[in-house]
Amino acid sequence: MNNTELITTIISVILSLVSIGLGYWSKRNSKAKVYYETFIKVEEQIRKLCIDAEKNYTKGDQKKKYVISNINQFLLDQKITIDLVTIEGIIESIIDVSNQINKSK
Repeated sequence: MNNTELITTIISVILSLVSIGLGYWSKRNSKAKVYYETFIKVEEQIRKLCIDAEKNYTKGDQKKKYVISNINQFLLDQKITIDLVTIEGIIESIIDVSNQINKSK
């Protein structure tokens, strides 16, 4: 094997490794993108449900049960899996923002 063949082989191996690395990174990045888009879709649905709950219920626990029940149905319909802790975190953050807005009025 002469120097030209050796250099060509080394460059081919390096480019293959870089290609594998970029493929892996782009695959992981697309998964993150899909997760983020799904999270945004769920958060938007929870916001809508919180608005509906505010209109239809007076007690906080009733509102939360309404939102959780309906978001669970939404998740089943969309074939999305998100744990309850994340859902409750989103609900609590929406409630906190709503309370801050109501206090400033």
